[in-house]
Amino acid sequence: MAPLFRIASLLLALFSLPAPADEVLLANGDRITGEVKAKTGDRLVVKTEHAGEISIRWSAVHSISTSRPVELLLEGTAEPLRGTLQSVYGGGALVVDAAGNVREIALSEIAMLNPKPYETGRGVQYSGRALLSAAYARGNAQSDHLRADADFTARAKDYRYNLSGKIDRRSEPLAATSSAWLAGANYDRFLDERRFAYVRGSLEHDRAKDVDQRAAAGIGYGLQLLESPAATLSVRGGLDYVAVDRLSGPKERYPALGWGVKASYLPWGPQLELFHEQEGFWNLEQTDVVILRSKTGLRLPLVDRLNATAQLNLDWESRPSPGRVPTDSTLLLGVDYSF
Repeated sequence: MAPLFRIASLLLALFSLPAPADEVLLANGDRITGEVKAKTGDRLVVKTEHAGEISIRWSAVHSISTSRPVELLLEGTAEPLRGTLQSVYGGGALVVDAAGNVREIALSEIAMLNPKPYETGRGVQYSGRALLSAAYARGNAQSDHLRADADFTARAKDYRYNLSGKIDRRSEPLAATSSAWLAGANYDRFLDERRFAYVRGSLEHDRAKDVDQRAAAGIGYGLQLLESPAATLSVRGGLDYVAVDRLSGPKERYPALGWGVKASYLPWGPQLELFHEQEGFWNLEQTDVVILRSKTGLRLPLVDRLNATAQLNLDWESRPSPGRVPTDSTLLLGVDYSF
């Protein structure tokens, strides 16, 4: 029994050993251990055991080593390297590939670490989220109800498209319980890393606003000002055509100056995300007519891909239908699933 006991004890000890960890040595002498996730721009993201994912300025990194192979895209190259990083005295790293070949590089040579498929032009990255929330609406519709939102994005090096939709059933002061919904689609064609041309369209129904159907379609030009793990910011502007069929008011058809803003910011890494999205239409024939839709909020991670979300939606029409108010505000408190 003694040999069996020794073998069992040895196996238990081996399985109890902590998994090998990556290590990042900072210029000030601090060491961070965990799993190196990615490097984009001037940010290195490391997943730690106790603090979750943290974002480090790349300029503050002195050396880096990994316990498993990673992908690196060096400055001025198109094909990524794959290998294990080993720190070297004086800073920098050694890249050891699967065949055992060794190459010494300076950290300043690393443009990206574990780049996303679209960043190297070798694939498409898909992402999305679905939100189910309790909604507290004030304005043309005053009610408490459930609401569902969904968003899907595909990103390649040369293009990006987005599909979105929201729907809710609510009680209104002017009518019985009814549905309101909004669907949108957007296609961006990148001219370079920052500039893109776009085509977009949306279709809305909202009885409380006296909107049986509001369709908008447009083209324009945009800038991707930021796109990193810590922050994203894109702006766009162009020409749209808006067609409104109202339930009781007259029809409207007009060209419009259209714009859009989409931003997110993670001030302390994945522990908190702040976001803001906005789109608008300014009637070029009757310049006192402006339509604005926006949503602003925050997300807190709960478990795995689930997030707690607090979101404020504001819809504003400078000249609403008779008997309607200009501003509709909806506070959403719910849970979203991201992928």
